[in-house]
Order: sequence, then structure tokens, then C-alpha cells
Amino acid sequence: MSNSFLYPNTIHFDQSYINYRFDWSNFSVPLAIIPWIYIIPSFSVIWKIWKIYWTTNQNKTADVNRHVFLAISLSQFACFANFFFDYFMTRLPATGIFTSYCASIQPNHWLKMIIFLALYTNYLSLAFPILLPLIRLVIVIFSKTHQKCRNHWVVISVVFETVNVLDF
Repeated sequence: MSNSFLYPNTIHFDQSYINYRFDWSNFSVPLAIIPWIYIIPSFSVIWKIWKIYWTTNQNKTADVNRHVFLAISLSQFACFANFFFDYFMTRLPATGIFTSYCASIQPNHWLKMIIFLALYTNYLSLAFPILLPLIRLVIVIFSKTHQKCRNHWVVISVVFETVNVLDF
């Protein structure tokens, strides 16, 4: 029995998909390349923010609010991860570059992981922006003891948001 009967109504082992040849002049190829023009400078900004966070974390300077930097850094990291996995779930397959390869292999869990991570980072990037206003709220409500309270709230918020995203 051939493999095409094992996976009906899919591209797996379908000869027309296996014989597909990728064409660089396809309309979707520039649409897959253009986002990298703005994501690479964005990634360099994220890298500089992380570098400032780690140097201020080690020096323990009082000028920089490390918790605000942490909230901004985690939010930006989640947005970058969302872009990366969404790119591999949506834009890159739309070009057809992996069509022949995916048609010639059996369904596997690695393809599911790309979809899972794309959805997970999407919800994570939507959940993290609440952390910064929460830090500000703690500073306003507990103005005299906000340093002690803020340390606990940041840890609780990050854990809560990560667990909350897992429950989506």
C-alpha cells in the first residue's frame, strides 16, 4: 500500500506537491523578505536594552529602575519571538520554499511545535504589556515601601502571566 493512502486529504506523499519547484519570482517571496528589513534594527535595539539592563543589574545603580527595564525587555523579547515563530508558521510556508520537502516527509511533531510556539508567543506578547502599568501602580500605592513590594510583584506578575498564557 502506498503512503498517500495513509494520509488522505493532505499534501503528504502527494506526487503533485512533491514535484513542486520553488520560484524566486513568486509574489510572496518579497513579502517574506521585507519584514527582515525592519526586524534586524529592532533586534539591535532590543539587544542594547538587554545590555543596559544587565550592566545596571550588576552595578546596582539607583538611577535606573531595573524593574521597568525588565518589563520592557520581556515585552520586546516576547514580540520578537512572536515575529520569529509567526514568520516560520505563516510567511515562509506561503512562499512555497518548503512545499516539496513537507510533502515528502511523514507528519511529525516538529511542525506542530512551530504552530504551538507561534500561538504561545502571540498570547505572551499580548500579556506582557500589563506588567509595566502594574509596576507603576505598585509605586503609586506603596510609595514608601515600593522597592520591597515591587520585587515581589514583578516576580508574581511574570509567573502569573506565563502560567496564564499556558492556560489559553
